Amino acid sequence: MSLYILLGTVLVLNLIVTALFILGNQTRSGKMLVTLLLSTTGVGVMFLLYGVTKQRAILDVALVIVLLSSVTAIVFAKRLRYQKGAEDAE
Repeated sequence: MSLYILLGTVLVLNLIVTALFILGNQTRSGKMLVTLLLSTTGVGVMFLLYGVTKQRAILDVALVIVLLSSVTAIVFAKRLRYQKGAEDAE
C-alpha cells in the first residue's frame, strides 16, 4: 500500500509542476505537449486507483482518456503540418 501512496504522490507532484509549466509556456506546441503529459499522468493515477480498488470501470475511463489524447495529438500534428504547408505555398 505504501508503494501506491509513493507513486501517487510523485504523479500528483508531476501534475502540479506541469500545471505551473502551462502558465509560463506560450507556444501552441508547448501547450499541446503539456496537455499530453497531463493526460498521461492522469491515466497513471487512474491505474494506481485501479490497483487499490480493483474496479474495472476505472480502466475503461483510463482507456477512453488515452484514446482521446492520442486522437487530439494526431489532429494537432496534422493541423500544424497543413498550416506550414499553406505558409510555404504563399
